[in-house]
Amino acid sequence: MTEWPEWPVLRAEGRHPAPEQARRRPLLADSRDGRTFVLSGPTGALLVGDFVVTRPPAGGRLLGQLLERLDAEPSAGTMGGLLVGELRPDGTLGDHPRHPFASAAVEVARSDDLKTLQRSRQATLPVGTWRSAGVDVTARLRSQGFARHTFLCGQSGSGKTYALGVILEQLLLGTELRMVVLDPNADFVGLGQLRQDAPHDEGQRLRTTDIRVLGARKATGDPLRMRFATMPRQAQASVLRLDPLADRGEYNHFLHLMAESGPEEVDRVVEHLRQTGTNGEALAQRIENLGLGDWAVWAADLQSAAEVVDSGARATVLDLSGFASPDEPLAVSLDLLEDLWSRRESRQPTLIVLDEAHNICPAEPANLLQAALVDRLVQIAAEGRKYGLWLLLSTQRPSKIHAQVLSQCDNLVLMRMNSRADLAELAEVFGFAPPWMVHSSGYFVQGEALLAGTFVPAPSVIHMGARLTVQGGSDIDVPVAL
Repeated sequence: MTEWPEWPVLRAEGRHPAPEQARRRPLLADSRDGRTFVLSGPTGALLVGDFVVTRPPAGGRLLGQLLERLDAEPSAGTMGGLLVGELRPDGTLGDHPRHPFASAAVEVARSDDLKTLQRSRQATLPVGTWRSAGVDVTARLRSQGFARHTFLCGQSGSGKTYALGVILEQLLLGTELRMVVLDPNADFVGLGQLRQDAPHDEGQRLRTTDIRVLGARKATGDPLRMRFATMPRQAQASVLRLDPLADRGEYNHFLHLMAESGPEEVDRVVEHLRQTGTNGEALAQRIENLGLGDWAVWAADLQSAAEVVDSGARATVLDLSGFASPDEPLAVSLDLLEDLWSRRESRQPTLIVLDEAHNICPAEPANLLQAALVDRLVQIAAEGRKYGLWLLLSTQRPSKIHAQVLSQCDNLVLMRMNSRADLAELAEVFGFAPPWMVHSSGYFVQGEALLAGTFVPAPSVIHMGARLTVQGGSDIDVPVAL
Protein backbone atom coordinates (compact mmCIF):
# COMPACT_ATOMS: atom_id res chain seq x y z
CA MET A 1 0.00 0.00 0.00
CA THR A 2 1.25 3.48 -0.87
CA GLU A 3 2.46 5.42 2.12
CA TRP A 4 0.96 8.88 1.96
CA PRO A 5 2.91 11.63 3.71
CA GLU A 6 1.10 13.31 6.57
CA TRP A 7 1.28 16.65 4.79
CA PRO A 8 -1.17 18.62 6.95
CA VAL A 9 1.08 17.94 9.95
CA LEU A 10 4.01 19.62 8.23
CA ARG A 11 2.32 22.97 8.55
CA ALA A 12 1.68 22.46 12.25
CA GLU A 13 5.35 21.68 12.82
CA GLY A 14 6.34 25.03 11.35
CA ARG A 15 8.27 23.63 8.42
CA HIS A 16 7.80 26.71 6.25
CA PRO A 17 10.39 28.60 4.25
CA ALA A 18 11.57 31.79 5.91
CA PRO A 19 10.06 34.95 4.37
CA GLU A 20 13.44 36.09 3.05
CA GLN A 21 13.97 32.64 1.48
CA ALA A 22 10.58 32.86 -0.21
CA ARG A 23 11.57 36.26 -1.65
CA ARG A 24 14.84 34.88 -2.98
CA ARG A 25 13.22 31.86 -4.65
CA PRO A 26 10.04 32.72 -6.55
CA LEU A 27 7.45 30.11 -7.46
CA LEU A 28 7.80 29.00 -11.07
CA ALA A 29 5.79 26.61 -13.22
CA ASP A 30 6.70 24.47 -16.21
CA SER A 31 4.34 22.59 -18.52
CA ARG A 32 5.53 20.09 -21.11
CA ASP A 33 2.09 19.30 -22.53
CA GLY A 34 0.05 22.44 -21.94
CA ARG A 35 -2.34 20.46 -19.74
CA THR A 36 -0.42 19.66 -16.58
CA PHE A 37 2.27 21.65 -14.81
CA VAL A 38 5.02 21.29 -12.24
CA LEU A 39 5.43 23.98 -9.63
CA SER A 40 8.85 24.49 -8.09
CA GLY A 41 10.13 26.76 -5.38
CA PRO A 42 9.19 27.31 -1.71
CA THR A 43 5.85 25.46 -1.77
CA GLY A 44 5.59 24.88 1.98
CA ALA A 45 2.71 27.34 2.38
CA LEU A 46 0.65 25.55 -0.28
CA LEU A 47 -1.54 22.49 0.12
CA VAL A 48 -2.67 19.89 -2.37
CA GLY A 49 -6.00 21.16 -3.70
CA ASP A 50 -4.98 24.85 -3.64
CA PHE A 51 -5.38 26.96 -6.79
CA VAL A 52 -2.66 29.07 -8.36
CA VAL A 53 -2.42 31.34 -11.38
CA THR A 54 0.44 31.00 -13.84
CA ARG A 55 1.58 33.72 -16.21
CA PRO A 56 3.25 32.02 -19.21
CA PRO A 57 5.88 34.02 -21.13
CA ALA A 58 3.45 34.15 -24.09
CA GLY A 59 0.97 36.10 -21.96
CA GLY A 60 -2.34 35.46 -20.28
CA ARG A 61 -3.35 34.07 -16.87
CA LEU A 62 -3.93 30.33 -16.50
CA LEU A 63 -5.79 28.91 -13.53
CA GLY A 64 -4.38 25.65 -12.19
CA GLN A 65 -4.95 23.30 -9.27
CA LEU A 66 -2.23 21.55 -7.27
CA LEU A 67 -2.98 17.83 -7.09
CA GLU A 68 0.11 16.14 -5.68
CA ARG A 69 3.47 16.66 -3.99
CA LEU A 70 6.42 15.43 -5.98
CA ASP A 71 8.95 16.02 -3.20
CA ALA A 72 8.86 15.03 0.44
CA GLU A 73 10.27 18.37 1.65
CA PRO A 74 7.66 21.13 1.14
CA SER A 75 10.02 24.01 1.93
CA ALA A 76 12.05 23.34 -1.21
CA GLY A 77 9.89 20.82 -3.04
CA THR A 78 7.89 20.52 -6.21
CA MET A 79 4.17 20.01 -6.75
CA GLY A 80 2.21 18.70 -9.71
CA GLY A 81 -1.05 20.16 -10.93
CA LEU A 82 -3.64 20.44 -13.67
CA LEU A 83 -4.39 23.53 -15.76
CA VAL A 84 -8.11 24.30 -15.50
CA GLY A 85 -8.60 27.19 -17.92
CA GLU A 86 -7.65 30.70 -18.99
CA LEU A 87 -8.78 33.61 -16.82
CA ARG A 88 -9.99 36.18 -19.32
CA PRO A 89 -10.08 39.96 -18.75
CA ASP A 90 -13.90 39.96 -19.02
CA GLY A 91 -14.17 37.82 -15.88
CA THR A 92 -14.89 34.51 -17.59
CA LEU A 93 -12.96 31.25 -17.69
CA GLY A 94 -12.10 29.94 -21.12
CA ASP A 95 -10.33 26.85 -22.39
CA HIS A 96 -6.60 27.05 -21.83
CA PRO A 97 -4.49 27.24 -25.02
CA ARG A 98 -2.66 23.97 -24.22
CA HIS A 99 0.72 25.34 -25.24
CA PRO A 100 3.81 24.10 -23.35
CA PHE A 101 5.67 26.73 -21.37
CA ALA A 102 8.67 27.06 -19.05
CA SER A 103 9.54 29.26 -16.09
CA ALA A 104 6.11 30.86 -15.83
CA ALA A 105 5.59 33.17 -12.88
CA VAL A 106 3.09 31.86 -10.32
CA GLU A 107 0.83 33.53 -7.76
CA VAL A 108 -1.91 32.16 -5.53
CA ALA A 109 -5.43 32.44 -6.92
CA ARG A 110 -7.53 35.33 -5.64
CA SER A 111 -11.13 35.09 -4.46
CA ASP A 112 -12.32 36.57 -7.77
CA ASP A 113 -10.49 33.80 -9.64
CA LEU A 114 -12.21 31.11 -7.58
CA LYS A 115 -15.61 32.76 -8.10
CA THR A 116 -14.93 32.88 -11.84
CA LEU A 117 -14.34 29.13 -11.78
CA GLN A 118 -17.64 28.59 -9.96
CA ARG A 119 -19.58 30.78 -12.39
CA SER A 120 -18.07 29.05 -15.40
CA ARG A 121 -19.16 25.65 -14.07
CA GLN A 122 -22.63 26.94 -13.05
CA ALA A 123 -22.07 26.19 -9.37
CA THR A 124 -24.81 28.04 -7.47
CA LEU A 125 -25.84 25.98 -4.41
CA PRO A 126 -24.06 27.34 -1.27
CA VAL A 127 -23.05 24.61 1.17
CA GLY A 128 -20.18 26.07 3.21
CA THR A 129 -16.76 27.69 2.97
CA TRP A 130 -14.00 26.81 0.52
CA ARG A 131 -10.43 27.81 1.34
CA SER A 132 -7.59 27.83 -1.18
CA ALA A 133 -4.12 29.09 -0.25
CA GLY A 134 -5.54 31.22 2.58
CA VAL A 135 -8.36 32.67 0.46
CA ASP A 136 -11.96 31.94 1.54
CA VAL A 137 -15.03 31.93 -0.71
CA THR A 138 -18.48 30.38 -0.43
CA ALA A 139 -18.40 26.73 -1.48
CA ARG A 140 -21.00 26.08 -4.16
CA LEU A 141 -22.28 22.91 -5.82
CA ARG A 142 -23.57 22.36 -9.36
CA SER A 143 -27.24 21.41 -9.30
CA GLN A 144 -26.87 19.62 -12.65
CA GLY A 145 -24.14 17.48 -11.12
CA PHE A 146 -26.78 15.63 -9.11
CA ALA A 147 -27.93 14.03 -12.35
CA ARG A 148 -25.36 11.42 -11.36
CA HIS A 149 -25.23 9.12 -8.35
CA THR A 150 -23.52 10.51 -5.24
CA PHE A 151 -21.69 8.80 -2.38
CA LEU A 152 -21.21 10.48 1.02
CA CYS A 153 -18.87 8.77 3.44
CA GLY A 154 -17.46 9.60 6.86
CA GLN A 155 -16.74 7.85 10.12
CA SER A 156 -18.85 8.37 13.21
CA GLY A 157 -18.49 11.91 14.56
CA SER A 158 -17.28 13.41 11.28
CA GLY A 159 -20.48 15.43 10.74
CA LYS A 160 -21.80 13.20 7.97
CA THR A 161 -25.50 13.43 8.86
CA TYR A 162 -25.30 17.19 9.38
CA ALA A 163 -23.54 17.64 6.02
CA LEU A 164 -26.18 15.57 4.24
CA GLY A 165 -28.84 17.82 5.75
CA VAL A 166 -27.08 20.94 4.41
CA ILE A 167 -26.97 19.45 0.91
CA LEU A 168 -30.63 18.39 0.97
CA GLU A 169 -31.75 21.83 2.16
CA GLN A 170 -29.90 23.56 -0.66
CA LEU A 171 -31.36 21.17 -3.22
CA LEU A 172 -34.83 22.02 -1.90
CA LEU A 173 -34.07 25.74 -2.19
CA GLY A 174 -32.14 25.79 -5.45
CA THR A 175 -33.87 23.15 -7.59
CA GLU A 176 -37.29 21.64 -8.31
CA LEU A 177 -35.92 18.14 -7.84
CA ARG A 178 -38.32 15.66 -6.25
CA MET A 179 -36.73 13.98 -3.25
CA VAL A 180 -37.33 10.74 -1.36
CA VAL A 181 -35.33 10.12 1.84
CA LEU A 182 -35.05 6.62 3.32
CA ASP A 183 -34.17 7.47 6.92
CA PRO A 184 -33.38 4.48 9.20
CA ASN A 185 -32.52 6.55 12.30
CA ALA A 186 -35.07 9.39 12.10
CA ASP A 187 -32.29 11.91 11.45
CA PHE A 188 -34.28 13.88 8.83
CA VAL A 189 -37.76 13.96 10.31
CA GLY A 190 -37.14 17.66 11.04
CA LEU A 191 -36.39 18.53 7.42
CA GLY A 192 -39.50 20.71 7.35
CA GLN A 193 -38.92 22.31 10.78
CA LEU A 194 -36.95 25.55 10.64
CA ARG A 195 -34.27 26.45 13.16
CA GLN A 196 -34.88 29.68 15.04
CA ASP A 197 -31.72 31.19 13.58
CA ALA A 198 -32.56 30.31 9.97
CA PRO A 199 -32.34 33.33 7.61
CA HIS A 200 -35.76 34.79 6.87
CA ASP A 201 -35.79 34.45 3.06
CA GLU A 202 -34.55 30.86 2.95
CA GLY A 203 -36.83 29.99 5.85
CA GLN A 204 -39.89 31.33 4.07
CA ARG A 205 -39.12 29.31 0.96
CA LEU A 206 -38.63 26.11 2.94
CA ARG A 207 -41.76 26.80 4.98
CA THR A 208 -43.86 26.76 1.80
CA THR A 209 -42.22 23.63 0.39
CA ASP A 210 -44.34 20.48 0.44
CA ILE A 211 -42.28 18.23 2.72
CA ARG A 212 -44.04 15.11 3.98
CA VAL A 213 -42.71 13.01 6.86
CA LEU A 214 -43.99 9.44 7.23
CA GLY A 215 -43.22 7.10 10.12
CA ALA A 216 -44.37 4.19 12.24
CA ARG A 217 -44.77 6.40 15.31
CA LYS A 218 -47.53 8.97 15.59
CA ALA A 219 -45.07 11.62 16.78
CA THR A 220 -43.12 11.38 13.53
CA GLY A 221 -45.83 12.56 11.14
CA ASP A 222 -48.25 10.76 8.86
CA PRO A 223 -48.34 6.94 8.93
CA LEU A 224 -45.70 5.11 6.90
CA ARG A 225 -47.52 2.36 4.99
CA MET A 226 -47.29 0.05 1.95
CA ARG A 227 -49.59 -2.14 -0.15
CA PHE A 228 -48.83 -5.81 -0.68
CA ALA A 229 -51.51 -6.16 -3.37
CA THR A 230 -49.90 -3.74 -5.83
CA MET A 231 -46.32 -5.01 -5.53
CA PRO A 232 -44.82 -6.96 -8.45
CA ARG A 233 -45.00 -10.74 -8.01
CA GLN A 234 -41.27 -11.15 -7.42
CA ALA A 235 -41.31 -8.44 -4.78
CA GLN A 236 -44.31 -10.08 -3.08
CA ALA A 237 -42.48 -13.41 -3.07
CA SER A 238 -39.42 -11.80 -1.47
CA VAL A 239 -41.63 -10.45 1.34
CA LEU A 240 -42.83 -14.04 1.88
CA ARG A 241 -39.21 -15.28 1.77
CA LEU A 242 -40.07 -17.53 -1.18
CA ASP A 243 -37.17 -18.76 -3.28
CA PRO A 244 -38.27 -19.79 -6.81
CA LEU A 245 -36.07 -22.90 -6.74
CA ALA A 246 -35.65 -23.90 -3.10
CA ASP A 247 -39.38 -23.31 -2.47
CA ARG A 248 -40.57 -24.14 -5.97
CA GLY A 249 -43.82 -25.81 -4.87
CA GLU A 250 -45.00 -22.97 -2.64
CA TYR A 251 -43.69 -20.37 -5.06
CA ASN A 252 -45.56 -21.87 -8.00
CA HIS A 253 -48.73 -22.23 -5.95
CA PHE A 254 -48.48 -18.58 -4.96
CA LEU A 255 -48.09 -17.46 -8.57
CA HIS A 256 -51.21 -19.37 -9.65
CA LEU A 257 -53.21 -18.17 -6.67
CA MET A 258 -52.41 -14.51 -7.32
CA ALA A 259 -53.09 -14.91 -11.05
CA GLU A 260 -56.54 -16.36 -10.31
CA SER A 261 -57.60 -14.11 -7.44
CA GLY A 262 -56.14 -10.82 -8.62
CA PRO A 263 -54.52 -8.25 -6.28
CA GLU A 264 -54.95 -9.25 -2.65
CA GLU A 265 -53.61 -8.05 0.67
CA VAL A 266 -51.83 -10.50 2.99
CA ASP A 267 -54.84 -11.35 5.15
CA ARG A 268 -56.95 -12.24 2.13
CA VAL A 269 -54.12 -14.33 0.69
CA VAL A 270 -54.13 -16.47 3.84
CA GLU A 271 -57.88 -16.99 3.57
CA HIS A 272 -57.57 -18.22 -0.01
CA LEU A 273 -54.64 -20.46 0.85
CA ARG A 274 -56.61 -22.26 3.57
CA GLN A 275 -59.08 -23.36 0.90
CA THR A 276 -56.47 -25.03 -1.30
CA GLY A 277 -54.29 -28.12 -0.98
CA THR A 278 -51.06 -29.04 0.73
CA ASN A 279 -48.95 -26.31 -0.81
CA GLY A 280 -51.59 -23.76 0.11
CA GLU A 281 -51.55 -24.84 3.74
CA ALA A 282 -47.74 -24.72 3.82
CA LEU A 283 -47.77 -21.25 2.34
CA ALA A 284 -50.38 -20.06 4.83
CA GLN A 285 -48.24 -21.40 7.67
CA ARG A 286 -45.23 -19.57 6.23
CA ILE A 287 -47.10 -16.26 6.27
CA GLU A 288 -48.33 -16.80 9.82
CA ASN A 289 -44.92 -17.98 11.07
CA LEU A 290 -43.30 -14.84 9.65
CA GLY A 291 -45.89 -12.78 11.50
CA LEU A 292 -46.84 -10.83 8.38
CA GLY A 293 -50.44 -10.48 9.53
CA ASP A 294 -49.25 -8.53 12.57
CA TRP A 295 -47.19 -6.01 10.65
CA ALA A 296 -48.19 -2.39 11.25
CA VAL A 297 -46.95 -1.33 7.82
CA TRP A 298 -49.99 -2.43 5.78
CA ALA A 299 -51.87 0.54 4.36
CA ALA A 300 -55.49 -0.72 4.41
CA ASP A 301 -57.54 2.48 3.83
CA LEU A 302 -54.55 4.82 4.36
CA GLN A 303 -52.19 6.19 1.71
CA SER A 304 -49.08 4.16 1.05
CA ALA A 305 -45.67 5.85 0.89
CA ALA A 306 -45.60 5.27 -2.87
CA GLU A 307 -48.96 6.98 -3.21
CA VAL A 308 -47.76 9.96 -1.16
CA VAL A 309 -44.76 10.37 -3.45
CA ASP A 310 -46.91 9.97 -6.56
CA SER A 311 -49.38 12.58 -5.26
CA GLY A 312 -46.83 15.32 -5.89
CA ALA A 313 -45.00 15.82 -2.58
CA ARG A 314 -41.77 17.72 -3.22
CA ALA A 315 -39.87 15.80 -0.53
CA THR A 316 -40.96 12.67 1.31
CA VAL A 317 -39.03 11.46 4.36
CA LEU A 318 -39.59 7.83 5.31
CA ASP A 319 -38.72 7.36 8.98
CA LEU A 320 -37.89 3.64 8.91
CA SER A 321 -37.38 3.37 12.67
CA GLY A 322 -40.02 2.27 15.14
CA PHE A 323 -41.32 -0.90 13.46
CA ALA A 324 -41.59 -4.10 15.47
CA SER A 325 -40.18 -6.32 12.71
CA PRO A 326 -36.85 -5.49 11.05
CA ASP A 327 -38.37 -6.63 7.75
CA GLU A 328 -41.07 -3.93 7.73
CA PRO A 329 -38.73 -1.04 6.83
CA LEU A 330 -37.14 -3.20 4.14
CA ALA A 331 -40.54 -4.10 2.71
CA VAL A 332 -41.84 -0.53 2.58
CA SER A 333 -38.56 0.62 0.99
CA LEU A 334 -38.85 -2.11 -1.63
CA ASP A 335 -42.48 -1.19 -2.35
CA LEU A 336 -41.51 2.45 -2.91
CA LEU A 337 -38.53 1.65 -5.13
CA GLU A 338 -40.60 -0.79 -7.18
CA ASP A 339 -43.22 1.91 -7.72
CA LEU A 340 -40.61 4.48 -8.76
CA TRP A 341 -39.09 1.99 -11.16
CA SER A 342 -42.47 1.02 -12.62
CA ARG A 343 -43.09 4.73 -13.41
CA ARG A 344 -39.61 5.36 -14.81
CA GLU A 345 -40.89 6.12 -18.31
CA SER A 346 -42.43 9.32 -16.95
CA ARG A 347 -38.85 10.52 -16.49
CA GLN A 348 -39.64 12.71 -13.50
CA PRO A 349 -36.30 13.74 -11.95
CA THR A 350 -36.13 12.14 -8.51
CA LEU A 351 -33.31 11.99 -5.97
CA ILE A 352 -33.45 8.81 -3.87
CA VAL A 353 -31.52 9.45 -0.64
CA LEU A 354 -30.35 6.46 1.42
CA ASP A 355 -29.06 7.53 4.82
CA GLU A 356 -27.12 4.80 6.65
CA ALA A 357 -27.20 3.12 3.25
CA HIS A 358 -25.55 -0.07 4.51
CA ASN A 359 -28.88 -0.94 6.16
CA ILE A 360 -30.69 -0.78 2.83
CA CYS A 361 -28.02 -1.63 0.26
CA PRO A 362 -25.51 -3.87 2.05
CA ALA A 363 -22.59 -5.58 0.35
CA GLU A 364 -23.99 -8.95 1.45
CA PRO A 365 -27.82 -9.11 1.78
CA ALA A 366 -28.99 -11.04 4.83
CA ASN A 367 -32.16 -12.55 3.34
CA LEU A 368 -34.34 -12.75 0.23
CA LEU A 369 -36.18 -9.54 1.04
CA GLN A 370 -32.99 -7.53 1.44
CA ALA A 371 -31.57 -9.20 -1.69
CA ALA A 372 -34.60 -8.05 -3.70
CA LEU A 373 -34.10 -4.51 -2.41
CA VAL A 374 -30.41 -4.58 -3.36
CA ASP A 375 -31.19 -5.99 -6.81
CA ARG A 376 -33.55 -3.10 -7.53
CA LEU A 377 -30.98 -0.56 -6.30
CA VAL A 378 -28.31 -2.16 -8.49
CA GLN A 379 -30.62 -1.74 -11.48
CA ILE A 380 -31.38 1.87 -10.59
CA ALA A 381 -27.65 2.54 -10.18
CA ALA A 382 -26.92 1.03 -13.59
CA GLU A 383 -29.89 2.29 -15.61
CA GLY A 384 -31.74 4.88 -13.54
CA ARG A 385 -29.87 7.95 -14.74
CA LYS A 386 -31.47 7.89 -18.19
CA TYR A 387 -34.89 7.90 -16.49
CA GLY A 388 -34.07 10.66 -14.00
CA LEU A 389 -33.70 8.36 -10.99
CA TRP A 390 -30.56 9.31 -9.08
CA LEU A 391 -29.13 7.91 -5.85
CA LEU A 392 -27.45 9.70 -2.95
CA LEU A 393 -25.99 7.17 -0.50
CA SER A 394 -24.57 8.03 2.91
CA THR A 395 -22.67 5.60 5.13
CA GLN A 396 -19.68 5.20 7.42
CA ARG A 397 -17.66 2.77 5.32
CA PRO A 398 -17.54 2.07 1.56
CA SER A 399 -16.94 -1.65 2.13
CA LYS A 400 -20.44 -1.94 3.63
CA ILE A 401 -22.13 -0.88 0.37
CA HIS A 402 -22.83 -3.24 -2.52
CA ALA A 403 -19.95 -2.90 -4.98
CA GLN A 404 -22.15 -2.62 -8.10
CA VAL A 405 -23.93 0.39 -6.62
CA LEU A 406 -20.79 2.08 -5.25
CA SER A 407 -18.98 1.80 -8.58
CA GLN A 408 -21.75 3.72 -10.37
CA CYS A 409 -21.34 6.86 -8.22
CA ASP A 410 -19.80 9.86 -10.00
CA ASN A 411 -19.81 12.24 -7.03
CA LEU A 412 -17.96 11.90 -3.73
CA VAL A 413 -18.39 13.68 -0.41
CA LEU A 414 -15.64 12.39 1.89
CA MET A 415 -15.47 13.44 5.52
CA ARG A 416 -13.04 12.32 8.21
CA MET A 417 -11.93 8.75 7.55
CA ASN A 418 -9.03 7.15 9.43
CA SER A 419 -9.07 3.63 8.01
CA ARG A 420 -6.24 3.24 5.50
CA ALA A 421 -8.01 0.28 3.88
CA ASP A 422 -11.17 2.34 3.32
CA LEU A 423 -9.15 5.26 1.95
CA ALA A 424 -7.30 2.96 -0.44
CA GLU A 425 -10.64 1.59 -1.68
CA LEU A 426 -12.08 5.08 -2.12
CA ALA A 427 -9.01 6.26 -4.04
CA GLU A 428 -9.35 3.27 -6.36
CA VAL A 429 -13.12 3.44 -6.91
CA PHE A 430 -13.30 7.23 -7.22
CA GLY A 431 -10.44 7.82 -9.61
CA PHE A 432 -11.62 11.37 -10.28
CA ALA A 433 -10.76 12.34 -6.68
CA PRO A 434 -7.05 13.21 -6.34
CA PRO A 435 -5.44 10.48 -4.18
CA TRP A 436 -3.48 13.01 -2.09
CA MET A 437 -6.72 14.76 -1.20
CA VAL A 438 -8.49 11.48 -0.42
CA HIS A 439 -5.74 10.38 1.95
CA SER A 440 -5.74 13.75 3.70
CA SER A 441 -9.24 13.08 5.09
CA GLY A 442 -7.78 11.36 8.14
CA TYR A 443 -6.84 14.83 9.39
CA PHE A 444 -10.18 16.53 8.76
CA VAL A 445 -11.95 18.22 11.63
CA GLN A 446 -15.67 17.78 12.20
CA GLY A 447 -17.65 19.31 9.35
CA GLU A 448 -14.75 19.29 6.89
CA ALA A 449 -15.25 17.43 3.61
CA LEU A 450 -13.60 16.65 0.31
CA LEU A 451 -15.94 17.20 -2.64
CA ALA A 452 -15.12 15.69 -6.02
CA GLY A 453 -17.08 14.77 -9.12
CA THR A 454 -19.58 16.29 -11.51
CA PHE A 455 -21.41 18.28 -8.81
CA VAL A 456 -18.47 20.52 -7.88
CA PRO A 457 -16.40 22.89 -10.09
CA ALA A 458 -13.15 21.18 -9.03
CA PRO A 459 -12.03 18.80 -6.27
CA SER A 460 -12.04 20.89 -3.12
CA VAL A 461 -11.85 20.63 0.65
CA ILE A 462 -14.59 22.68 2.28
CA HIS A 463 -16.13 23.25 5.69
CA MET A 464 -19.87 22.63 5.69
CA GLY A 465 -22.14 25.55 6.47
CA ALA A 466 -24.99 25.84 8.98
CA ARG A 467 -28.22 23.87 8.82
CA LEU A 468 -31.50 25.71 8.22
CA THR A 469 -33.75 22.98 9.60
CA VAL A 470 -33.73 20.83 12.71
CA GLN A 471 -31.55 17.73 12.75
CA GLY A 472 -33.46 14.75 14.09
CA GLY A 473 -30.68 12.61 15.53
CA SER A 474 -27.79 13.53 17.81
CA ASP A 475 -25.07 11.82 19.80
CA ILE A 476 -25.67 10.96 23.47
CA ASP A 477 -23.23 12.56 25.89
CA VAL A 478 -21.55 10.53 28.63
CA PRO A 479 -23.04 11.48 32.04
CA VAL A 480 -20.44 13.33 34.10
CA ALA A 481 -20.32 13.03 37.89
CA LEU A 482 -20.54 16.41 39.62
